[in-house]
Amino acid sequence: MAVIQTDPFSQAPIFIKMRFGETELAVGTAFFYKRGGALYLVSNWHNYSGRNPTTKEPMSAHAGVPDNVLCYACLNQATISREWLPITLNDDSGPKWLTHPVHGSEVDIGVLPVQLPDRFRAVVLNELPSTPMRIGVSHDVFVLGYPLGILDTHGMPIWKRASVATEPGTSNPKFLLDTATRSGMSGSPVILRYRGFYKHDLSAVVPSDEDWFGEGDMFVGVYSGRLGRSEVEAQLGIVWKAHLIDEIIDAGVRAEI
Repeated sequence: MAVIQTDPFSQAPIFIKMRFGETELAVGTAFFYKRGGALYLVSNWHNYSGRNPTTKEPMSAHAGVPDNVLCYACLNQATISREWLPITLNDDSGPKWLTHPVHGSEVDIGVLPVQLPDRFRAVVLNELPSTPMRIGVSHDVFVLGYPLGILDTHGMPIWKRASVATEPGTSNPKFLLDTATRSGMSGSPVILRYRGFYKHDLSAVVPSDEDWFGEGDMFVGVYSGRLGRSEVEAQLGIVWKAHLIDEIIDAGVRAEI
C-alpha cells in the first residue's frame, strides 16, 4: 500500500451535516479543539442553531432547527480513513453547546463539548505545530473547508487562499478577508501560513531574536460566511479571532435559541 503524506492541517477540518433527526438541513465545517484536557467541536453559532445570528430566523429551507450534527471524523487507525459520527446538540436541559458569555450570537462561534467513541481519533487543531506570528492586513491566509460540500481525497478539505482585508490587530473580535468563498465553509479554521524570511518588527533596521527564516503556521480564527446575500457582491468573508474560543470554553455559558 502506498504511503500517503498530507499536510498536518489537512486532517483537522471536519465536514459536517446539520440535521433534525435524519433530515439534512445544511452542511458546513468544524474542527476539534482542546482546553483543560477536555475535547470540543468548534463551528459557527449559526450552524449549530440553524438560525441567522442577527434575526434569529431559521436558515434552512425546511425552517428546521438541528438537533444533531453528523461528522465525517477520522478513525483511530494508522491509515487515513473516516466514518460518519452523529453527535447530539441537546440534552434534557436544552442546547449543550456553548456560546460567548458577553456577546452571545453576535460572536458567530459555537463550541460543543464531545467525547469520541474509541474507534475515532481527534486531530486537535490547537495541538498542531504553531509558530507565534504577527498577522497584518494584506497577509495571505487559508480557509480550510468544504465549499459546496466538496471533499478532497480521504475527506480532507479544500484550501481557499484569502488575503486579510481589514486590520486584525484592533479590539474588534473579527476581521475581514478578501476571498471568494462559498456555502459549506462556515466553521472553517483560518490558518496563517508563512514561508521565507519572517520579520517580527517591520520598523527595525537590524534582525532580532524574534525574526527567523523558514516555515511557520498559526491558527488565527474561525470563518463564518460572506458579507451580503449575493455571491458576486463584495466577496468579503468574516473571521472571528481564535482567542474567542478560549473565552467561550472558560465561561461555559450554554446557548439560548
